[in-house]
Amino acid sequence: MTQWLLGPSLVDRMFVATGGSCHFDNMATSSSTPTTATKLVSQQATCRATGGSWHGGHDVSGHCVLLIHASLFLWEEAMRQSDRRKRIFALALLGLWYWMLAMTSVYFHGYRELLSGAFFGVLGWAIVYLGLVPHCRALSY
Repeated sequence: MTQWLLGPSLVDRMFVATGGSCHFDNMATSSSTPTTATKLVSQQATCRATGGSWHGGHDVSGHCVLLIHASLFLWEEAMRQSDRRKRIFALALLGLWYWMLAMTSVYFHGYRELLSGAFFGVLGWAIVYLGLVPHCRALSY
């Protein structure tokens, strides 16, 4: 829904902006420049669905963005809870998410991808909870 409405995701846009593109192995070209079809694909899901693969560019860790962003929101909400059971459940869920983040870090991404993912994950949280955008702070309470 969001990609249909807003276009490619932030991760896909960053990948294309840093020189990444979709390549098709079965399409032979006479020059080293990408074909027109290759240039038009700007979303990873579309690239893979049409038989291509991403090459080049900087791949922001979407797992890192999502896990850090969601865990910071959950931490904020858990600390506001007066019910002990809800707080323990939230902390257990946070433990699971940080385990998933550790496994993503070890097996799937390099440190640059993790750092950029962490940056965007914290940035999204900071915009809402720290009031970097004034009207968003009112929405968080």
